[in-house]
Parts: sequence; C-alpha cells; structure tokens
Amino acid sequence: MNFNHIVVQNILRDKSTYISYFLSSVFSILVFFLFSTTAFHPMMAELDTTSTLGMTMMLASFFIYIFSFVFIIYSLFAFLKKKTKTLGVFMITGASMRQIRKMVFRENMLIAGAAIITAIAIGFVIAPLFLMVTKKVLRAESFGMYVPIQSILLTIILFTLLFLIVSKFMTRLIKKEEIVKLLKADITQEKLIVPAPFKMILSNILSVFLLISIIKEMNWVKSFETVSYIALFISFLFAIYYTITQGTLLAIRVWQRRTSYLRKTNMLFVSNLKAKGRSHAHIIYLLTVLLLGVFVCTSVLYSSYYNVKEKTEALYPYSFQYTSLPDNTSEVEKDITFIESTLDKVGKYDAYYLAFKTDEERRIGFMSVSDFNELGQHKPITLSNNEYYVVAGNEGVRPNTEDIHGYPFGILEYAGLEEQNILSTGLQNVFYIIPDKVYETIEYPVYKVFAYELDKWTNKINVANTILSEVSTEPGMHLMASKIDLYDAEKFVKSIMFFIGFMLSLIFMSAAMSILYFYLQTSLEGEKEKYAGIRKIGFSVKELASVVTKELATLTFIPFTIAALILLATMFIIRNYISSAFYQLTAIGLGIFLFLFIISFFIIRRAYLNKLVD
Repeated sequence: MNFNHIVVQNILRDKSTYISYFLSSVFSILVFFLFSTTAFHPMMAELDTTSTLGMTMMLASFFIYIFSFVFIIYSLFAFLKKKTKTLGVFMITGASMRQIRKMVFRENMLIAGAAIITAIAIGFVIAPLFLMVTKKVLRAESFGMYVPIQSILLTIILFTLLFLIVSKFMTRLIKKEEIVKLLKADITQEKLIVPAPFKMILSNILSVFLLISIIKEMNWVKSFETVSYIALFISFLFAIYYTITQGTLLAIRVWQRRTSYLRKTNMLFVSNLKAKGRSHAHIIYLLTVLLLGVFVCTSVLYSSYYNVKEKTEALYPYSFQYTSLPDNTSEVEKDITFIESTLDKVGKYDAYYLAFKTDEERRIGFMSVSDFNELGQHKPITLSNNEYYVVAGNEGVRPNTEDIHGYPFGILEYAGLEEQNILSTGLQNVFYIIPDKVYETIEYPVYKVFAYELDKWTNKINVANTILSEVSTEPGMHLMASKIDLYDAEKFVKSIMFFIGFMLSLIFMSAAMSILYFYLQTSLEGEKEKYAGIRKIGFSVKELASVVTKELATLTFIPFTIAALILLATMFIIRNYISSAFYQLTAIGLGIFLFLFIISFFIIRRAYLNKLVD
C-alpha cells in the first residue's frame, strides 16, 4: 500500500466529511465559471472594458473570486477541525507531522481537481439554460451557447492556484500539540461569551454617528469620503457582532430567570445554548452578514432595474427632442421632415413646437408663457405682466430663483417653481418663464425645440434606431435627445447590474447554507454522544427532537430576522432617498427568502435528526 492509496482510502472511508467540502467547492467554482462564461461571451465583446460598466464586470469577477477564496479557506478550516482526531490516529501509528501535512495537502488537491472538473462539467450542462436566462435579463437579441475556452482556462488556472495556496497555507496550521490534546480529551470545553456591554454600546453609537454624518453630508465626510465609508462598514460589522453576542448572553440570562425555564425541555435547551453560546453567536453573526448581503443585492439592484422608466422620463421628458441652434438654418427643415415622416409610419404621436432665448455664457433660458403652456408634460400657468416662473434645467438640482433680477427686465415678482424638467436635462441650468411682452424685448440667441411623444414608447427602440441613425447631435448645429434610446441603454446597464447582484446573492446564500451545514457536521459526533447520554436518563426521542428543533430554529431564523430588521431600519433612515417601489420589492424579496428558509429548515431538521437518532 503506497502513500497515494492511503490518501484515496482515507477519503472514501470518511465520505460524509469530504462530500460537504467537495460540494461547497463545486458550487463556488460553478458560480465563477457561469459568470465568466457570460463575461467572455462574444456578445459582450462590444463592452468597453475601460467604461464604468466594463470595470464593474471586472470588479464583480474579482469579488466573486476573492469571496470564493475566503469561503474555501473557511470550508477547509471547518474540514480540518473535524478531521483533527483522525489525524491524531495517524500520529499514533507513527506518521510524522510532515507526512500528515503531505497527506492533507494531497487530499485537498485531489478534491480540488475533482471539484474543478465537476464544476466545469456541470457548467457545460446548465450553461445553455443559464445563457438563455441571461439573454432574457440582458434583453440581448442573440446570446446563444458557445465553447467558453477562456472561461475554462481562467477557471482552471485561478482555482488551481487558489487551492494550491490555501492547501499549502492551511496545512501549516496543523500543530502536533493541539492534535494530541484533542485526541486525549473526551470533551473539549467551549469558551463562554464574555460580557462586553461597553463595546456593544460604543460600536453602535459610532455606527449611528457615521451613518448620520454620511447622510447629512457633513464637512468632514466630504474631506474623507472613502475613509468614512470604510469606517462605517467596519464599525457596522463590529456593531452587529457585539449586538449578537451580548444579545445571546442577555437572552440566556433572561430565560434562566423566567418560571418557564423549568417547564418541559426548556432547561435542556437553554443549558445547551449557554454551553455552545459562543459558537452559536459566531454562526448567527456570519449568517446575518451573508443574508444582509443577499437582501441588499436583490433589493437595491432590482429596485434600480425596476425604476429605469421613471428615472429616464425625469431626465428626458420626450420620446424625441430636436433642438435647433441659432446657426442651423439649412438642415432643420430636412431633419424635421425625416423625423415626422418616420413617426407617421409608426402611428399616433404628439408634437410640440416652441422656442426659447438663452444667455449662452451662463446657460440661462428665457421662455414665453405661451410657449411654456404649449408643452404637454405639465399644467398650464397664468402670469401677470410683472411675474416670472422658474423651471429646473438639470434633474435633481434645485434651480436658482433669483438670477433673473440681474437682467434689465424691470421689476418682476416670483410666482412659483417647478422642479421637474420641461426639456432634456442639462440643456440649460434654469428656465425663467416670463410674460410674452417681456420675452419679445430680449435679444439673446433663439433655440428652436421640436419635441415628439409616442404612445408605448418603451417598445419603440427600432423607431429610435432609425431616426438616430440619420439625425444625431451635431455640435454648433443641432442637438438630438431621445428618452427611448436612453431607456434602452440604461435598461441594459441595470440588467447587467442586476445580473451581477443575482450572482453575488447566489454566492452569499450558498455560503450561508454551507456554513450552517459545516457547523452542524463538525459538531455532530459530540452531539450524538451528548444526546445518547441524555436518553439514558429518560428523555424520549420526541423531547430530544423538540430541543434540536428549537436549536436549529435559533440558528436558522434568528440571522434572517436580524438581517431583515437591519435592512428595514436602514430603509426607514434613508426613506427620503428611496422610491416606493423599493419597499414593495423588498417585501416581496423577504417573503420569497423566508419561504425558502422555511423549506430549508425542515429539510435540515429532518436530516440532522435522522443522523442524531442513528
């Protein structure tokens, strides 16, 4: 029997331990492979890698790889923790530490090779379906299957390097003294939770202070913008950790003082929770952070995908807006004829013609009240001969209401403000709506605007492509804007962002489930011995099932509840900055995840109870 044969037999004899590590590795590699298959698709070749979207795709790939790196380290650490006593047996039989490290390294590389091959094989099987879904999400015309050579090579090289580095590093952590100590000890006493109320209070106060400072845009935040966000993230993680650990400790003490503590199986449940409080709190903390990542990815990114139409209309109010500049005298008639003849073939549309005069140096527009009332995107207004009305020129920027007093138009009184754009954003900084007689006295250059609005404009991308292929912006002559084209571009960007968020959610969700599975697996043997001893003093299987159910419910639903409450509290704090659609989508998302968690809970409970009773 050679050394490699021992490695293989060791894996086959303890399949339950290795299979969990193998499956978690397969899933991490599979997600990366599918994402890279999409990123390297020929249809994505037109995406500029130096653009914001291209950089986002690259960063997302990097983040998925780094998260896989951390997750595999955690999986390997949990794997080694369960294998400690087995390694001790090898030491007793005469194996040196060098041989043990060599054996663990080869086991890991064998599993790594199998995991990489399995993940790529599964990826090939489900890639056509995955690309079909991706095609729907990205609204691509063609996004079919191809041979992803780049993705295969990248996955093999990166994850081989990852497993090499992780396996080499983690085997160095195997220490002879710890193995001997665990081998001799029948029971390893877990450390109890240390009371730290001041750390909890301090971390929470600091998190609230940083959050308020960022929301209120305080001066010091503007000076240290990146640092403040990093500080908020770190303090937020500490606040969650100390709140969970100290909350667990407080809950145990409260339960012990209640009269119900002595009823049924409550004493056993609370005592078990106290004995394993530290490890339980750590698992609850990790699951809470991962689930919060899932909720944020799905809620934020899908709500931004959902609100594209409203945001596009706020930027560009009209399906098409042709703005003729003062020097454009020869092309305007030809361009308008082409635009209107193209729209006539589509069907019904509304046309608006107007003009405004502009101080080009300050980019301040002046429009007569008659032309303003001709536009169909707002309510008409009435002005007296000595009044003016202010309209926004840039989306999200409150216009200055007093600049008009610097012009020789006489004494005019402020009559009101409209913060919604009347024309495409950025065309002017502000529009002053003035009486017709005052407008006629102004001698600034005249901009002529031809605006068109189509019914069901979101489905008219072909019309936009036809018009924009012939009539596009020419500096110094005319400007062309289309909310249909902007909507299509924004929808594509948001679709990719949603796709990235979905992939990250899969990673976070799988990590959460794997961490819970590893925790239950590593503690299974000790729990079997404990419950076997408890059954000898008269506890029935039903009573033990009750205790296990409560413990699993604590590990499953407490993180979900904490993550949901943090998300809802954050939404309440920033309620003035988010739309109503965000609340609806968050509620739907939480409902779906809760349903999945309930199903997962019953599956885990049944499997875990069967192993315990075995």
